[in-house]
Amino acid sequence: MKLKPIRFQVLNYRNIDDSGWIQIERVTALVGRNESGKTSLLKALQKFNPAVKELYDAQQEFPRDRFISEYTADSEWPVCRVEFELSDNFRDELSKHIDEEMVPRTVILTRHYSGNLEHKYDLEINDLVSPEELMSALGVFSKEARRLPEPEGSPKGAMKALRAALANWANEKRAETEKVSDLRSTKGVRFLGRVRREVNMLSQPESADLIERFDNTVEKLLNRAKAPPASKQLHKAIQDALPVFIYFEDYGIVDSQIYLPKLSTRLRIYPESPRVRTINSIFKNAGLTVREIMDLGKEKAGADGGKITPSAIQQDIRQKGLRNIKLSEASRSISEKFSQWYGQRKHTIEYQADGGYFRVWVSDDKRPNVRIELENRSKGFQWFFSFYSVFQAESDGEHKEAVLLLDEPGLHLHPTAQQELLKFFNTLSEKNFLIYTTHSPFLIDGEKLHRVRPVMESDTGHSQINTNGWPKDRDTIFPLQAAAGYAMVRGLFQHRKNVLVEGLSDYLYLHSLNLHCRESEREKLPQDIYLTPCGGTRQVGHIASLFLGQEVRPIVLLDGDEAGKARQDALLKNLYTGYEQAVLMLDDVLDQKEPEIEDIVGEAVILPALSRVIGKEITLSQKDRGAGNLVDQIKSATKRLKIELPEWWKSEVARSVVLTWSTCKPSEIDGGALDRAEALFKELNKRFKRLNL
Repeated sequence: MKLKPIRFQVLNYRNIDDSGWIQIERVTALVGRNESGKTSLLKALQKFNPAVKELYDAQQEFPRDRFISEYTADSEWPVCRVEFELSDNFRDELSKHIDEEMVPRTVILTRHYSGNLEHKYDLEINDLVSPEELMSALGVFSKEARRLPEPEGSPKGAMKALRAALANWANEKRAETEKVSDLRSTKGVRFLGRVRREVNMLSQPESADLIERFDNTVEKLLNRAKAPPASKQLHKAIQDALPVFIYFEDYGIVDSQIYLPKLSTRLRIYPESPRVRTINSIFKNAGLTVREIMDLGKEKAGADGGKITPSAIQQDIRQKGLRNIKLSEASRSISEKFSQWYGQRKHTIEYQADGGYFRVWVSDDKRPNVRIELENRSKGFQWFFSFYSVFQAESDGEHKEAVLLLDEPGLHLHPTAQQELLKFFNTLSEKNFLIYTTHSPFLIDGEKLHRVRPVMESDTGHSQINTNGWPKDRDTIFPLQAAAGYAMVRGLFQHRKNVLVEGLSDYLYLHSLNLHCRESEREKLPQDIYLTPCGGTRQVGHIASLFLGQEVRPIVLLDGDEAGKARQDALLKNLYTGYEQAVLMLDDVLDQKEPEIEDIVGEAVILPALSRVIGKEITLSQKDRGAGNLVDQIKSATKRLKIELPEWWKSEVARSVVLTWSTCKPSEIDGGALDRAEALFKELNKRFKRLNL
């Protein structure tokens, strides 16, 4: 692309007084609620340089609340500014015709309601061919003339006379040059021509080289003086290189049966009709034309009352056979390409011609033998197919290296299909710039929020574009928050090695113990293994199913109590059937009955922390120690001491313990806790190896 758009600004357009400068990425998303001004931004951009000439209409598009009081037809009201960066290749191309020092790196173009285009470059473009350049050349000529060497055998005094004649001539021309203000003028061009003629008349063998060098300098000045001004050359080159701005709002849904003669007529009369445009794109993608399919289907035998001869029949058979071959190959090609982008299912598209009719059939991998008319597929599928057909056909043709403006694309698509559409946007942006509007969080790349430009409506009803941070408006920021959250969760699911633990306390203890095992050079969990808390035993199955939906199988770590064993049974009967090694019980590691995560940490650590958290000292009696695991022992003690344990005690104790550990060296932590943690980490590592995870 010769001109790369960097940023744009919309002024005096509908509900936009001044949008301020809006940076442009390869893919840029304008995000905001309805009526915020997103469409106005796109429409203003489209008319900046549309594919089909379309001027701004002040009566319809100038802000209504200012039209009567401010607008006059004879004034120059700016509407849209776009700043472009010139590519290196384009600058090299321009420097062949314009002085390299006057080739800009950026240009700001402003389109007015009048249609005029104003140019502003990042450097001053001087159209003047300065007489100073000729003055300087004459000065050099005069000095070098006085130093011309005297050839051997030349007549006495001849060389002195030649030197004087050349120097005097140069001084006379310097005096005349002072009276010329611009060599580009008619007077200047005539003067340069006369200088060339006069200096060549002074040429002698002794001065030939000097005069040739000077003549070359004057010739370059004369060529520049005769050439169009640099600004005009630049303006024309810039305007010729301007990318087209293409606005897409509607994609015509294709009927499953198309009558070709009628389509051929509509192509001539209504080529920009959304439906006609989409159908024509289908033919373009197939490498076919409507006329070709019509002609191959025409029967010669018996046509116009003629005879039905064997040769005519054979010709018809060959033509229809060729048509079938072309349609079959087109069907195979579009099916393969389309399935790469539409990830919901693998679809087979079949093009079929029958007489003057063209049909589109669709089947999928769920029911491969059931063909359904295109118009009877889901609305989301029809939209994506239409969108894909148009852009696949046009982005390599008349829309190549264009700025594509998409207004609310993919509204009918399922969220996962909207994610596929985002991938398609990235592919389109390899050859085009793409700006689109949306309020769907699934059409925002949560990992690339720098692409997003929030659009809001002010209290006065005017559009505002937030360019410094995120807006406070809840409705505007919601899709951004949702997109960021979705990206974060999706990134979590993409980790191949995961351990699901029951709750926050499990996560806190194991994460901290793993760090201390690493620091003390004990066996630990590698850094590519991620611990994920599930929010309770009952949630483990739900979270595991989300990972499995992303084709990631986590190892599940469960307490050895009754709730853990019940969850183990449920997992092995459903989600983890045949994957018993992926469900690890704590009693597989600790040699005790029904252990919980607190048994890894140990009584010596848990009891003091619990006493600090609830503000009452907890001690265990011999009878308490016989109650079962450490949690059951604590419950027995608090019951005996008539102390009510708050529901949140486990997580708060875990926070307190981990906070204390964060300032400790491994040698200061209870050795039994590290031994038990190391044993657990060893077993987890073995399980990952056995499962090839």
